[in-house]
Amino acid sequence: MIYLFCGLFGGALIAAVVSPLFRKDDSLESAIIEETEWDLLQRKKEVTLSNIQDLDFEYKCGKLSDEDYAHVRSEMTADAAKILHRIEEIESSQDLDALIRREVAIRRGKTVPATDSNLNCPSCKAKNPGSNKFCAECGAKLSR
Repeated sequence: MIYLFCGLFGGALIAAVVSPLFRKDDSLESAIIEETEWDLLQRKKEVTLSNIQDLDFEYKCGKLSDEDYAHVRSEMTADAAKILHRIEEIESSQDLDALIRREVAIRRGKTVPATDSNLNCPSCKAKNPGSNKFCAECGAKLSR
């Protein structure tokens, strides 16, 4: 009888310790930890630029021929250019505040809010998101 009790108690203890490992957490805090496309691109950029530095070092040490170095360096440079271009597209084509609001809404399970209409600044004519009260370029008050 005591062996049965110890076995059941030990099994319950192991299940209690191991169960959090198999549970999926859908809370907002756990969703914030997830990476966005921009985060992944930033990491790729760092790795690619580090690889180019390593390649340059290897070439200076005499471990690569001129032809191999030129070929591999051109491929790595092309990859870095693609990554930098995509990062620039993400940052310039979208209002970062709207991107953050959209990401939070998606992670909370809500529908994505409609894109705010753009407002033109009366003094510098820059485009600003409809949620802004002041111009992002010159700081002038925006009229609605």
